[in-house]
Amino acid sequence: MGFLCLCVCSLSANGRTAAAQTPISPTNEPGADLGIQRLRIQVMPEFDDPRVLVIIQGRLAAPDTAFPLPVTFRVPRGAQINQMAVMDVSTGATTGQPFDAQPDPDDARWSLVTYTLDNAHFFYEYYYNPLEGETDKQFTYAFSSPQPVENLLLEVQQPLAATNFTLDPSPTIARFDEGLGFTYHQFNVGSLAAGEESAIAVSYTKANPEPSLSRAEVMAMQTQDEPSEIPPAVETGHAGSPAPTWTLVLLGAVALVSVGGFVWYRSQPSSVSTAAVARVSASPQASKARSSAGFCTECGATLKTNARFCHVCGVSCKADLE
Repeated sequence: MGFLCLCVCSLSANGRTAAAQTPISPTNEPGADLGIQRLRIQVMPEFDDPRVLVIIQGRLAAPDTAFPLPVTFRVPRGAQINQMAVMDVSTGATTGQPFDAQPDPDDARWSLVTYTLDNAHFFYEYYYNPLEGETDKQFTYAFSSPQPVENLLLEVQQPLAATNFTLDPSPTIARFDEGLGFTYHQFNVGSLAAGEESAIAVSYTKANPEPSLSRAEVMAMQTQDEPSEIPPAVETGHAGSPAPTWTLVLLGAVALVSVGGFVWYRSQPSSVSTAAVARVSASPQASKARSSAGFCTECGATLKTNARFCHVCGVSCKADLE
């Protein structure tokens, strides 16, 4: 599981993460003329492997008539790609697709990975190894997209045994999962131009080389009949102005890494990693239809009886968050 080093973001006056701009020319790769409506990134150092796991999920700003459509994403050079997938938002299931990875001719740090989407919702994940140091560890996670991004929410999961955990820039908010003990540091990045880079420097002390969860623990979690209820998420700190209400709900949703969404995703036939999924919302029409049928309007999971919140993604079942 690894990561890349790039320029460090700074915080703007309103407390949102401001991405560092790098002079990267627009790409002519498939899908580059499209925008990404929503993007959620989870960065998980030493989660179930000594490397870094990255999970990326989003929705293209494209009409249904545009599909099937080839699209290209940037992935760190040398990363182990677990899957490039499409998502069925009516069920939340992901299906891995064939993909082609080629070195980025304009930047040796990246590979350009292309595959075909049959709808606007995409999902991909990879492991890479940017970690430096034996006990005092550090790396910089960087993200760059050939497509402009309207709304980016990024999360860094703190390893269970890590101390002196620091991030530069400081996160918008940090939340604690009382179920498994993970702390999640969230960045409400906002919009990114095509080719713009957003980067976060991560450092911590961890003498134990074992990951936060073993593969045996991960497999044991899959034996649960259904995902656990969302444990209380305790706000532990924030920087800048308060995050908007819909963001706070998503913070709770992303804090389900290794809990509800984690177990659900690992139980799907198409899954090949130990990752959780931060769900993106479907269209209002599809959301309304699924809600009336007992499905979550955000991730598509079947709702429990009289549930006020989705047990998979944490989104309120009673209110429109848009």
